[in-house]
Amino acid sequence: MQKTLIALSVFVALSSTSLAAEISKNADVVVVGGGAAGLPAAVQAAEKGAKVILVGKNPYLGGGANAAEGLFGVESKWQRGKSIGLTREECFNYLMEHSHYKADPALTKKFVWGSAENLDWLASHGMKFEPIQMTPYDAPTWHVVGEYKGQEHGAAYIKLLADVAKEKGVEILVGTPAKELLKDGNKVVGVKAKDSKGNDVIIHSKATIISTGGFGNSPEKVQKWLGWNPDVFKASVPLNKTGDGIEMAWRAGSEKTPMTLMLHTGVEGKGISFPGAIYCMSWQPFNLWVNNEGERFTNEANAFSFPNAGNAIASQHGSTAWAIWDNNSIDYVQKEGIDNGIGVIVPVLDKLPKLKEEIKTALAAGNSTFVSANSLEELAHKMGVPAANLEKTVAQYNKLAEDGRDTFLGKSHQYLRPISGTTYYAIKLFPFSYTSLGGIKIDKGFRVLDKNNHPIDGLYAAGVDAGGLYGDTYPVWTSGHAFGWSSYSGRHAALQALQDKKLAK
Repeated sequence: MQKTLIALSVFVALSSTSLAAEISKNADVVVVGGGAAGLPAAVQAAEKGAKVILVGKNPYLGGGANAAEGLFGVESKWQRGKSIGLTREECFNYLMEHSHYKADPALTKKFVWGSAENLDWLASHGMKFEPIQMTPYDAPTWHVVGEYKGQEHGAAYIKLLADVAKEKGVEILVGTPAKELLKDGNKVVGVKAKDSKGNDVIIHSKATIISTGGFGNSPEKVQKWLGWNPDVFKASVPLNKTGDGIEMAWRAGSEKTPMTLMLHTGVEGKGISFPGAIYCMSWQPFNLWVNNEGERFTNEANAFSFPNAGNAIASQHGSTAWAIWDNNSIDYVQKEGIDNGIGVIVPVLDKLPKLKEEIKTALAAGNSTFVSANSLEELAHKMGVPAANLEKTVAQYNKLAEDGRDTFLGKSHQYLRPISGTTYYAIKLFPFSYTSLGGIKIDKGFRVLDKNNHPIDGLYAAGVDAGGLYGDTYPVWTSGHAFGWSSYSGRHAALQALQDKKLAK
């Protein structure tokens, strides 16, 4: 009997192996990744007459772009229509200053000057936009994507471009992750992928564009590549962005660039979801933020600039902190609405109608990351911070609120509200991230550069896989920067590849 089972197991194993095959395909351009950068790259190349194959790891298109909202643009016709006078020079100078001149000026200028044209190209395919200023502290560069076939924002962007790609003859292979770049000497000549049936898919191409969405969902790479604790620096949305494209480019000889994460204020716990009511409450500028010593450490209006808020939290001991509010804060929100929204998903003035219900559920779940108490001493005990420090901090903060002037950290008087109710709430803050930024060095033509700063023939990179646009902190003032850059760089990587390989018809 045992021999029979062993023989059967061997037969099944051999049969499974024999079912796998090698499938060979040819293309002018192969695009690795079907998100914010990959889809416009594929469409642009196909429009110019190239034969295009797009491979994507997920069984669906879009990745993180499905949750995006708006694209950066400056001096666009939508801005002109609202008499918005922001200039390209202002945005360029801000981006260079913000990065402390670590951003590549040639790439930055090319993107800023081409951002309006990119929106025009998208609109020529039927995409709708509305320029919105995301917060009182941001520039009005955010062009939120309008509805398309029942989808909105990033999901509408993906659906529309996917439809156009199919119309233009792009062969789209979802559930087919790229595994390795094919090389002939120093040239990249295609991609080896694997489909859902286990078949090796060999795609020979004249040009390969990498746009796989970074590595923010890989705890191992956050630890290895950044040296950050992945139990704290978590991705806020469970996606499948694990740095595959970056690794393939590195193995093919690409030079590396500095990398970082697009940090923001994150919270977690049973009954606490993104972007639920408790999550939104943690972003409000009227909260009091304290570190694990019970001491105030930042102007809480930094919540408007989510990457800076993430930095402030990350800089504390343990890279965590706490946001505190009281029952009066809840009453304020349910009467007046929130001061700080989460994009257009949860807009400013939303009254968070499910807030009390969510608070009740989360507290009943016994979360250590979200607690409440009727005294500051009890609250401090549940938070695990020194009670004397917390009581002193709240007393000092309430005095600043009474005086209407934050002489300690400079928060605007309109957000200085005392913590003096009958019930106190505290939620633990983490430096979560939306995506990673950087990894593959490119030139201003989106060609991947080797360690001698020479282009690797046939290889291009776009989106957040490509380095050179950022310093150590995402520039939220130019709202929609990463989404806009991904779209623009995908298109222009394709245009450059067609020019280099003389593929345009």
